[in-house]
Amino acid sequence: MDSMEELIFSKGDFIRVDGINAVVVGTEEDEDIPHDHIAIFFGSEPAKRESEGGEGNARPVVWIVPIDICEDGLEPEYKE
Repeated sequence: MDSMEELIFSKGDFIRVDGINAVVVGTEEDEDIPHDHIAIFFGSEPAKRESEGGEGNARPVVWIVPIDICEDGLEPEYKE
């Protein structure tokens, strides 16, 4: 990457892909992420907590996608 180029998205940014929310978890600065791509996490399926007798979530699935299909995300809603 040229020193003049700037990453459009950074790790932790909320983005949208075809109207679906996602979080950036990797950029082209990371190993195995091609130029002009980012790694994103769409979230996990709802699961029952282990402390409540459930099995928790399965292994996270991260997608490597072209930057040009991504758009700025919505501001998150914070809950406690």
